[in-house]
Amino acid sequence: MDQDLVILALNARWGCAIPFGWVPIIGAGQVPDTEIYSAQAFDQLLKDLGPVIQRLYPGELIEVREGGAVGRPDQEAACWGYDGQEYLYTNDTFDFVLYFSHEGTVTVGGRQLLAEIHRRWPAYRQHLWSGKLS
Repeated sequence: MDQDLVILALNARWGCAIPFGWVPIIGAGQVPDTEIYSAQAFDQLLKDLGPVIQRLYPGELIEVREGGAVGRPDQEAACWGYDGQEYLYTNDTFDFVLYFSHEGTVTVGGRQLLAEIHRRWPAYRQHLWSGKLS
């Protein structure tokens, strides 16, 4: 799938506005099957995210970097966190989405991924984003 089709599919499935960004934290309504977490807590408590995603969503990993560049990294090469660049990850069927943002948040989308996060991280509710931009 080429870059334009990836972006169109993400925009349609998850309500993104790539290449301009995806900001569900200030959007008009809740995107179904998504939760927004504080990035600091998320990064500390879920460092083994890559293997979880690979198990839940086998297939090609797709990465959208800040500005809309689309790549297909190996799981090991993915940046599972915020490093100064915004990243959005999904799979080739757009069943999940992870968005690491400048605002200090991580948006997680996908019913299976959310269920796994809740199972592994019983205190997840304490780390949901407070609604204030940092």
